[in-house]
Formats: sequence, structure tokens, C-alpha cells
Amino acid sequence: MKICRLGLLMMIILLLGGCAVFQKVGPAEMIIHDGHKDLVSSIKQQIEDTDEIYDTVVIAAKDKILVTYKVRHLNRFKMKSIEKKLTTWLKDEFPDKDVDVSSDFKIFLESYNLYEQWEKKELTGQEAEKKLYEIIHLKNEMT
Repeated sequence: MKICRLGLLMMIILLLGGCAVFQKVGPAEMIIHDGHKDLVSSIKQQIEDTDEIYDTVVIAAKDKILVTYKVRHLNRFKMKSIEKKLTTWLKDEFPDKDVDVSSDFKIFLESYNLYEQWEKKELTGQEAEKKLYEIIHLKNEMT
């Protein structure tokens, strides 16, 4: 009987611990070079207004913008159409900007880690931009 309770307790702890990875981190924006504040705010607002998306990271460098997001669980079957709709909106709204969009969880985590390092002032502008290009390169390799 004690073994059964102990096993049940361990399963509950593992289940709750596993869910910590999928916590909402909130909309995060990172601007490496000044001049993109309005652009990033506009992108973030559009994504927040999209019901299917619940978490975003928007990073703007000199000539690149990376938008990563997480899709609500019930909308995972529509991920391609959500990405297409978001990409179309970004291309129409900002035709002169090079914008990369990703719903991949690994890319989201990498961009959020970059955002955290930037907020803690652990990176210079050049280091952050280099890391951003590495994330974009990783994203392009995966597709």
C-alpha cells in the first residue's frame, strides 16, 4: 500500500515538473538597435490580438526581425495556416523589412534565452546580433 502511494506521489511530482517547461513567459520584445520600437510594438500587438497565439518573443536587429510564438494547444492542427496568416500580415505591413517567423518550440526557447541574456545585460549589441543570426540560421536549417 505504501509503495502504491509513493508511486502515485512520484507520478504527480513528475507530471507537475514536466509542465513547468510549458509555462507562459509573456510577450517579450527585444530591440538591439534603436529605431525599431514602433515596429516591434506593432508586431507584438498584432500577435497579442490573435486568439490562437499565447506567447511571443519579438527580436529586432539592424536588418532582421525574428518573431517566435507558441500556439494554443487546441489550435495546433492549424499551425501552418496561423504561420501563413502571420507571415502574410508581416510582409504586407512591413514590405521593406526582413522578417523571420517561427512557431518551433526550440527556436522559441533560444530566442527567449537571448531575450533574458539581453535583459540581464550579459551581451553586447554585437554579441546579441550574432546570436540572433545563429538562431535564424538554425531556424532555416530546420525547414
